Amino acid sequence: MAEKNKFTPMMQHYLQIKQENPDAIIFYRLGDFYEMFFEDAKTASLELDLVLTGRSAGVEEKVPMCGVPHHAANVYIQRLIQKGYKVAIVEQVEDPALAKGLVQREVIRIVTPGTIMDENADEKNTNYIASLYDYQYGICVVLCEMTTGEMKAQLIDKSVIALQKVLLQNNVREIVVEHSFDKRLRKMIEELETITISAMNHDTVKETYQRLLNGISDQRVHHAFGLLMNYLDETQKRTMTHLQPVEMIYEQEFLQMDYATKQNLELTASLRGSGKQMSLWSFMDHCMSAMGSRLLKKWIEYPLIQAAEIKKRQDAVAYLSDDFMIRDELKEHLRYVYDLERLGARVAYGSASPRDVLRLIRTLEHAPVIFDLFKGCPSYPEYRTIDTCMTLHDLIDGAIVEEPPLTVKDGGVFVDGYNERLDELRRISRDGKSWILELEARERERTGVKSLKIGYNRVFGYYIEVRKGNLEAIKPEFGYVRKQTLANAERFITEELKEQEDTILHAQEEKLRLEAELFTDLLNQIKVYLPKLHDLANALATIDVLYSLAQLAGENGYVRPQFHEGHRIEIIEGRHPILESMMKTKRYVSNDLKMEEEQTVSIITGPNMGGKSTFMRQNALLVIMAQIGSFVPARSALLPVFDQIFTRIGASDDILSGKSTFMVEMMEANHALQHATEHSLILFDEIGRGTSTYDGMALAQAMIEYIDANIHAKTLFSTHYHELTQLGEENETIRNLHVEVHEEKDEVTFLYRMLDGKADKSYGINVARLAKLPEIVLQRARQLLEGWELQGDGGIYQPQMMVVEKEDPQMREIADMIDMVDINTMTPMEAMSFLYELKKKRSA
Repeated sequence: MAEKNKFTPMMQHYLQIKQENPDAIIFYRLGDFYEMFFEDAKTASLELDLVLTGRSAGVEEKVPMCGVPHHAANVYIQRLIQKGYKVAIVEQVEDPALAKGLVQREVIRIVTPGTIMDENADEKNTNYIASLYDYQYGICVVLCEMTTGEMKAQLIDKSVIALQKVLLQNNVREIVVEHSFDKRLRKMIEELETITISAMNHDTVKETYQRLLNGISDQRVHHAFGLLMNYLDETQKRTMTHLQPVEMIYEQEFLQMDYATKQNLELTASLRGSGKQMSLWSFMDHCMSAMGSRLLKKWIEYPLIQAAEIKKRQDAVAYLSDDFMIRDELKEHLRYVYDLERLGARVAYGSASPRDVLRLIRTLEHAPVIFDLFKGCPSYPEYRTIDTCMTLHDLIDGAIVEEPPLTVKDGGVFVDGYNERLDELRRISRDGKSWILELEARERERTGVKSLKIGYNRVFGYYIEVRKGNLEAIKPEFGYVRKQTLANAERFITEELKEQEDTILHAQEEKLRLEAELFTDLLNQIKVYLPKLHDLANALATIDVLYSLAQLAGENGYVRPQFHEGHRIEIIEGRHPILESMMKTKRYVSNDLKMEEEQTVSIITGPNMGGKSTFMRQNALLVIMAQIGSFVPARSALLPVFDQIFTRIGASDDILSGKSTFMVEMMEANHALQHATEHSLILFDEIGRGTSTYDGMALAQAMIEYIDANIHAKTLFSTHYHELTQLGEENETIRNLHVEVHEEKDEVTFLYRMLDGKADKSYGINVARLAKLPEIVLQRARQLLEGWELQGDGGIYQPQMMVVEKEDPQMREIADMIDMVDINTMTPMEAMSFLYELKKKRSA
């Protein structure tokens, strides 16, 4: 600013910090408030509903200003971060008592959407910051979850779809890129509107962080990792000691699903977004700890493809399922397991609270019992020798009081006997307060003023307060020195009180300072154990997930699926896990899925609402549950190990990118046809419905033929094009299935049973009747349908246009009311009342 040197020294310093951090809102600490000025103040007042005021700053006109109390700052910062802003926190970095002139202040940390460490965030969800390095023919992505220290890297195709998948799937809130990053991809990320883009051009990896590369020699990973770590150093203003070594993620080592498939199957979030709707994750989550819940989510997103690894988990689930006593006892101890992953991050940051330390002690108390209960499990022998950090437990046990304060600043964190000097200072404080009470009693006696009291405030310290009506009793020989005059009282100080005040206040200040030092020392002792605590956290989270899977299997009577090396599928009496649990009053209809070794496609026909889509989703969910090591809702299940799942279920226009339903449908179908192998599972629900009948039918048939001849993937293909069932009658590798429907006098009942063969008719008009379409529309539709069915191959049926009169909705409502009542059970009075209601409706 041109007038910068005209401002006060404080404001000049503020403007200098703003110049150094132009893309952040500056929270500038002044006393008990964080204050914002100029454009930052206008933005914050708008986003946080704060009053915009002004501050004198050495120039004629006041500068815009707003502020928030320092003790409530976290809430305001979180709200700004959720809106995509960055916040630079400026604090005093020297003691005001020792400062000459302006107290020195510095940016102690820049909070960004990807680096927020607030513990009020949803503890079951993860929030990543990612760096992207464009190496021309692909992109290297390094991901970091700051609150747990988890780091992973992967190489992806240089395409919008691949990049969207990795960013959305990992809930990336912020990305770090070089200034020269591809403009087309940058624009796509900007359009998502949920991701903040930050720039960093330095990619040299500091020696401190070399160990985190975990022996990875790929220079592309080094480059992306360097960008991320330098950005974190720049914003966090400290060394990231809690970060775990980078783990390379190779998608082909897991069951692959694109982002659309994970959405369609509602694996970790419901499409409807309603609180009542369950995802597979929320349904399966019986974990006792937040760590366990997060790990279960990861298992669901990345099911296994190695049969041996699946069997290892299954054996553990079987061990816990078979022994109810062990499972129940395990539950009792797992409930005390605290979120060690996030605790580690807070310890490294120095932001852990006394309550965090107490929870760590509780966790370490229960950890040996948990591993002792689990030692009989044959598939995890490595957990029999795990270090449960009992040395650390013995080091910190008994240090913290049973009910510690929220922060160490409040004092009273450590038990008596923890530190001699602290005990001494506490005694002085206690005795000092007792001395004050004794002095108050003495002074009342000496002066004869019964209402005399000794009080304390932060400005004046200790004082003797006497009401104005009693001032005559205060004689000069008492040595009272006037300190403050109030409307109805005078406040005094005496030499004796002043001396004692210095002793008490000095002890109080030293006590708080010493407790803070002792607590920092305690955190430093814990910090040494962070690598071991990470290992312990991983093991406890794994046991928690296995317990959750065993609990799920035990409660619902699930069976252990069997895997084989061929391609045959045989699921007997399979059930949709979530729908079954929601249907409390009526029994869920189970269905078999049998596909022989050579069979590729099952064509499923039947009416809407008959259960085709549910059947397809059900079998995909059973495959995913089976490949994470879970038991499944069925009487028995024999499965191959699938490498990929592709879905095209549900119609949704991609309005943001201007793609129609049909375009989205074709893109998803193309993705499956290009990438599926003979070990894949494909679910196509009514492909081709977004275009004309003959176009759609031709495309659907061509796809089935292509899958059957070239890919050989197991495919469930539901359709309304009954002509396609001809393929099932002519090819041994294609089979027809249909939904069973009971029809009686134009009324249909859906039995939700899947049978061999094709559906004999569509039942569309019957479904329309269930939806209460006007009767005249249904009659006309039936008339047209009969005409088209009669035409056969002998020519084109050309029905005449018919004037369809609009049904009177009022008469319809009256007819419905009459249908609802049973005249035989009505009393004469009720009949009269009903007739009156009908007349009222008719004349309305």
